[in-house]
Amino acid sequence: MFTILERNEITLIRDRSSFIGVLIHATSVESVKQYLIDIRKQYPKAKHYCYAYIINGQKKCSDDGEPAKTAGRPLLELLEKKEMNEVLLIVVRYFGGVLLGASRLMSTYLETGVQVINSADIVEIENKFIYRMVLSYSDYDELQRFAKRDGFAIENPKFEDKISVDVLADENFGSMLADTFPHADIEVSGQKKVYRR
Repeated sequence: MFTILERNEITLIRDRSSFIGVLIHATSVESVKQYLIDIRKQYPKAKHYCYAYIINGQKKCSDDGEPAKTAGRPLLELLEKKEMNEVLLIVVRYFGGVLLGASRLMSTYLETGVQVINSADIVEIENKFIYRMVLSYSDYDELQRFAKRDGFAIENPKFEDKISVDVLADENFGSMLADTFPHADIEVSGQKKVYRR
């Protein structure tokens, strides 16, 4: 799954109507409600505020007064096709006085959505296991080399008689750590969501 961490915005002009695409990182339905309020305040004279979101399996879309299935549904299907999660896609329309017809209207909403997603800084969402390790100082040096080579993360080091650290890695990584560091104490202490560019 993919998401964004920074808000992205583009504007598309079609027959004097302005379509403003806004892509926002959203992690709860409550935050979506607030973002929609904020967008209406930011663009108070717009005619329509069509949107779609996907947040961890929760999905919703709205045509906000446009003809049925010309805005919200295509935007939601776009998010699904792009395998997006934790995102709110809003297209704000300032009506320019020219009716586009359902087909052109739908393609314009879709094009606005495509452009705002394609111009965003997309990151991959990964769920990593947290391996809590207690190991010697010499093993810690080896673990750092190992991490650099294999691209896993080391977090929260605590330096006492031994070193305790959290290693963020894939599910099958525990046996590899145990084989490589036979004298270390290793336990799975949970999972963590990681955003990777």
